[in-house]
Amino acid sequence: MKTLLLMICLWALSACQNEATQVEPRVLEAIAEQVLVVDVRTPEEFRSGHFPGAINIPHKQIIGGLGERQVRPSDPIVLYCRSGNRSGKAQAALRSIGFSQALNAGGLDALLTATGLESAQPDP
Repeated sequence: MKTLLLMICLWALSACQNEATQVEPRVLEAIAEQVLVVDVRTPEEFRSGHFPGAINIPHKQIIGGLGERQVRPSDPIVLYCRSGNRSGKAQAALRSIGFSQALNAGGLDALLTATGLESAQPDP
């Protein structure tokens, strides 16, 4: 009976998790290959903590920001934000102009967990 109750509790917990918290394997592979990682949150959010090595380009400025950095449409890019919403919008904007390798990693917490990191890196 305890085993059944435990199984039901675990199922309920897993059912409550948002699908956006899952990071796709191809995103993790890209990060392992040390591709460009872009935090598309606001500069204030970025300064409070970000993925190690990430640069900050707010999602509404993603096309111009990558252009300023001379990132080519063929370059792989990993995008993330707080929940995956803004990074999804940035990904759609980039793909609409030919950035076929733009990947949405979703939210920062999910990305940190998936990569085995415990916390975001604050700006000094």
